[in-house]
Amino acid sequence: LLYEAEKSLQWCARCETALAEAEVEYSDEKDPSIYVKFPLVGKPGEFVLVWTTTPWTLPANLCVAVNPKFRYAKIRVTRGPKTEHFWMVTENIKPVMDVAKIEQYQIVDEKPGSAMEGWEYTHPLAQKVPAQRALQGAWLHKVVPSDTVTAESTGCVHTAPGHGPEDFELGQKLGLPVFSPVDERGVFTQDAGEYAGKPIREANAVILDDLNAARLLFAEEDITHRYGHCWRCKTPILFRATTQWFLKVTDIKQKMLEEIERVKWFPDWAGEARQYDWTLNLRDWCLSRQRYWGIPLPLWKCAKCGRLKVVGRLDELKASPNYREGMDLHRPWVDEIAFDCPECGSVMSRIKDILDVWFDSGVSSWAQLGYPRHEDEFKRWWPMDWIVEGPDQPRGWFNSQLTAGVLCFGRSPYESVLMHGWVNGPDGRQMHKSLGNYVDPVETIDKFGADALRFFLLEVNPPWEDTNFLEEGVQHAQRTLNILWNVHKFAATYMTVDEFDPQAHTLDSVVRSLRPEDKWLLSRLENLKVAVGNEVESYSLHRACRLLEEFILNDLSRWYVKLVRARTWKEGEDREKTAAYRVLWEALSVVSRMMAPITPFLAESIYQNLDGRRLSVHMEPWPPVSEQWINNELEKQMGIAQEVVEIVSKARQKQQMKLRWPVKMIAVKAPPETAAKALKTFREVVMSQANAKDLVVLGEGQEFDGMALQIQPNPAAIGKVYKQWWSKIATMLESRPPDEVKRALDKGEYRIGIEGQIVRIAPHMVNFAKKMPADVSDVTTPHGEIYVDMRITPEIQAEGYAREVIRRIQQMRKETDLSVEDFIKGGVKVRQEFAKLLEPWKAFIAAETRCRSLAIGDVPVNEEYVVEWNVEGETFTIGVTPFHMAEALGEFTKIPHLTERKAIALYDAGYKTVSALEQATRDELAAVDGLDPGDAKRIREHFEKGGAGEPGLCPVCGADLKEGARRCERCGELLPGAAPEEPPAVVVEAPKAPPPAVEEPPEERPFVPPANCPFCDAPVPPDAVTCPSCGTNLRAAVKTAEAVAPRTVTMWGPAKAVELPELKGSSTYLVKEQAPTNSYRLFLRTMSSGRKGFCVTRVYPEKIREQYSLADVPVLWLSNVGKEDTVRPKDLEKLSLSLEQFIAHEGGIVLIDGIEYLITNNNFITVLRLVQALRDQVAINNAILVFSVNPATLDEHQLHLLEREVDAVLDMQA
Repeated sequence: LLYEAEKSLQWCARCETALAEAEVEYSDEKDPSIYVKFPLVGKPGEFVLVWTTTPWTLPANLCVAVNPKFRYAKIRVTRGPKTEHFWMVTENIKPVMDVAKIEQYQIVDEKPGSAMEGWEYTHPLAQKVPAQRALQGAWLHKVVPSDTVTAESTGCVHTAPGHGPEDFELGQKLGLPVFSPVDERGVFTQDAGEYAGKPIREANAVILDDLNAARLLFAEEDITHRYGHCWRCKTPILFRATTQWFLKVTDIKQKMLEEIERVKWFPDWAGEARQYDWTLNLRDWCLSRQRYWGIPLPLWKCAKCGRLKVVGRLDELKASPNYREGMDLHRPWVDEIAFDCPECGSVMSRIKDILDVWFDSGVSSWAQLGYPRHEDEFKRWWPMDWIVEGPDQPRGWFNSQLTAGVLCFGRSPYESVLMHGWVNGPDGRQMHKSLGNYVDPVETIDKFGADALRFFLLEVNPPWEDTNFLEEGVQHAQRTLNILWNVHKFAATYMTVDEFDPQAHTLDSVVRSLRPEDKWLLSRLENLKVAVGNEVESYSLHRACRLLEEFILNDLSRWYVKLVRARTWKEGEDREKTAAYRVLWEALSVVSRMMAPITPFLAESIYQNLDGRRLSVHMEPWPPVSEQWINNELEKQMGIAQEVVEIVSKARQKQQMKLRWPVKMIAVKAPPETAAKALKTFREVVMSQANAKDLVVLGEGQEFDGMALQIQPNPAAIGKVYKQWWSKIATMLESRPPDEVKRALDKGEYRIGIEGQIVRIAPHMVNFAKKMPADVSDVTTPHGEIYVDMRITPEIQAEGYAREVIRRIQQMRKETDLSVEDFIKGGVKVRQEFAKLLEPWKAFIAAETRCRSLAIGDVPVNEEYVVEWNVEGETFTIGVTPFHMAEALGEFTKIPHLTERKAIALYDAGYKTVSALEQATRDELAAVDGLDPGDAKRIREHFEKGGAGEPGLCPVCGADLKEGARRCERCGELLPGAAPEEPPAVVVEAPKAPPPAVEEPPEERPFVPPANCPFCDAPVPPDAVTCPSCGTNLRAAVKTAEAVAPRTVTMWGPAKAVELPELKGSSTYLVKEQAPTNSYRLFLRTMSSGRKGFCVTRVYPEKIREQYSLADVPVLWLSNVGKEDTVRPKDLEKLSLSLEQFIAHEGGIVLIDGIEYLITNNNFITVLRLVQALRDQVAINNAILVFSVNPATLDEHQLHLLEREVDAVLDMQA
């Protein structure tokens, strides 16, 4: 299938190489558009009219092609004294004459194109190009038939076989010579006569002048059209005849077409239309390129006999005497390799061309797997399931892979293809800085976040359609993701407060406590899994994103969270609260996994905060469907409930009634069976979401009892008795309370006084009608007639004002940066009548706002933070004083089985800190109101064990631990109390001790703790049993050290006095040492010269300050305890921000002691990037960065990468 041939190919004059179609990019180019008169031989005054946009190809013209099926006309044109006749296609006469500005013309003859065949013409530039006269051929300078000619312009096509593939093929068919007088630089050769030495585009103007001088230029104008350009240098291409190497694609084209039909395309038309059409018209693939850099064409040819050698493996090259082991096989070195010709014994030299780069991409699917040298990976991974690229790739990557795959394996190397669209500017045009519509993605990410940009791009359109970038769209996506984050934050906050453990409370375990709304959300969640999964499988990512957004905004945020909020506020153990937590956890866990491919950063954060059983959400499988939770009927019922709530909401808006103010009643008259069932199931939901005091379902014959009576006086009956007074009587009756009048008439009569006389009104004188009150809305719906009673009663007024006060207090809590767990003392000053109104709601207000004491009255408010509010026209002065109990309560509740209520009891008893609590005796604790003796015992045992948290959990990442484990399976951290597996030590064999004369039991010696922890080197108090920093059991550690003492000596004690180098500004140092002692010495000495310091450590800060006298130095503790001046090891963003702020403001010295701990909790590359970022800040701000590393904790490659990122490595190992 490989052959060498001369063809007319696309050529780049700047790169001086042939180009494949895939290497040509099309853009607008301005060129001359000319109409040339070709004089017919033997027909004076007659011409074939030819149109071209490439005047430079006219010197190489050999024939003119017409379509034998078209009709051509002979047109008489008189300009001045001269009359001429022109032949052109009939249907375009007027447009061509308009270009030439000819208004008067006449059609004098008409023929089919077949009748013009063989007409001879004189070459219009024959005098300028002498080589034209030496050419030979039966069809030279004649009109020839061609079915490929279109009716564009004149329908007479100037044909130069040396400058176009269609022209070349026609010339070969007619036996015409290949005349191409242009060299590889795009310059005319000597064969071009008077144009020799001129670049082709510069020659255009000269050729036009010559045509004008010969009176053979009929018309000219400039045209802007799509024209091919070299993909590398953007130079306009040209076609020229050249000898190249080709792959005979035409022989495998049919199989390629079959494979296109077999492969799954997204969208369908990418394969059925675009790829199929491209392949159908595919020519043989020109593989050779006249370039220097690239894969060398593996062809060697004998200069004497022409024998060809194709090299397919590296082993074959080794047969050459010029081959050197390990030599570079690119040019120029590969050109030195030669072979002896087996035919004639002469030398076979490599053909100097290189391969088309698209051939590289074509074989990439198996080349990257090491095939054919290695077959294991190839058999495992090939063919590819899926590839993705843009709409320019049917002629590029899609085509090159398909061609190579069919050629080598008889099949496509891919099973499915997604063709994505482009991202355009906001105006719909391609982004260009020159157009002013370029959007910098980095700026967008800095403004809205990478996840928001990703979500917008995936949601806005199908992947295969173009997308116009809209900042508003990214902003909308950011709002959606913020809502998801806030839902997670709400859930995580209350779950943490209540110490909710999702592993201990499975869905099956809480099923009896699930409310209808819980079951509804679980059903929606399962159907969401199915729907999103189906959309992702079909690559309809836009639909998948929209489904997720709908679930997040409506089902999760606007409905479920609002429904369960009251449950999460309940104090103590509560089964329904636990059920709500489990459903919330399930929803967020599933959503985070489904969002992970779309918004990886947000999904990771939510996953780690809620679950984190694996190191990353991206290690989790796609959430499986649990069909037992699907209840489509329940979802339909909730849909009806939601519609009813929406109707009530619209009625509120019409009445201008706030949602915080409850409606008196919602009544639904004669609902269909499905609606009645829905309202029964979700009665509490409707009342909660609509903020209604009651929900009533009325039967077919029942009336809404909220209707108001209306008096309708009977003028005829009244006038018959009272004549001229009837009008006054009617007016007076209408002004009286209808209920009062009806009660009186039911007893017999109603009396009124007129002009000093008593008038008796009989029942027949008055009619009564029912009228809808102004504060009641009546709406007819498919679910029945709905009445919304919005009349304000004193009870509703009190609740409305209570909720208004709650909103203001919550706003004040937010403004004072209080956490959810914090308690406050509150005061409300208001008029006395409003104080009485709010008195029944005082406990509710206090519970909703976590007020431990709340005063409501008309006395002044003396709290820390006071704001005067206007609430519905009334002035409310509200004050709050934070108790700042959250930190203490958070520490107290870490003690196993100590609830928040009991923690508050301790706080109220005077134990404000952990230290104070630790000093309390068991008797003192048992005396605290709210604690029992069992609580006192557990508290004391907690502190006696060293303050360890819940047993069985990793102190670093919180994962469950197996019994007897030494390291956490999840994060790999060595557990407290476990001796190091292989302490970083230099081992020296000690001489064997002589055996004792008499074997006696070892003497029991009192335990003396070491000065420093053997595990983390932190200072240890004299009476400590466990290390206060890492939790290591010191007794076990010392015994372990004693047990190995006779065998080994560890050179890891106090560091030897090493001469310290001077540290320079704008520099980063890596200190190699087993323990960070020398790093702290460098740190202290540098600070003594006047620089400020900042320390990051794994050791408890107070111990560091005490050991190294760092009283006023900021110390950041790498720990998961969550205290002030701590940073969690996974929160590298917070760590980086703290350090960068110090470096930028102080320009001092930073010591990082614990980089191994950061690597363990994250990954090496992430920590390496942190070091790189800090190094740059240090250099800019004339600061100093020192980090201590124990080389034994890293592999050589990691250590080498760290060393490359610093200015100096200080080896201070013992």
